[in-house]
Amino acid sequence: MKKLYRFHADRKIAGVCAGLGEYFDLDPVFFRLFFLASLLFGGLGAVAYLILWIMVPEKEGAQGGLRRAKRLHLSSSDRKLAGVCGGLGEWLDIDPVLFRVAFIVLALMGGLGILVYAVLWLLIPRPSAVTTAGNPSG
Repeated sequence: MKKLYRFHADRKIAGVCAGLGEYFDLDPVFFRLFFLASLLFGGLGAVAYLILWIMVPEKEGAQGGLRRAKRLHLSSSDRKLAGVCGGLGEWLDIDPVLFRVAFIVLALMGGLGILVYAVLWLLIPRPSAVTTAGNPSG
């Protein structure tokens, strides 16, 4: 039976999103974005996050198993500013220039592109040493 744990190694705050990502076999960035968005709409996600932080035990060390899905991370090889667009491009196998143009257009339309880029920069993890060593392209 699968058990839900908080992961110390892949955490941003308490490891809740990393644990949820491992449990549901999804990238933890999706859960981080969900909890962040829920703060803007009443804050119920913050309460849920705090409850999970208290109730879910922490598991030290590496995550349970190897992930089958490709993880989203900041690019170490295709960086113009912080590696967000390069990481999105590598993750979705799309030219990162499309993401760069989209962020610039959103930035010109009220600054939303800058805000989204900054949030993604804070939420998307850097590539681990194992990821970059196993993948010559970074």
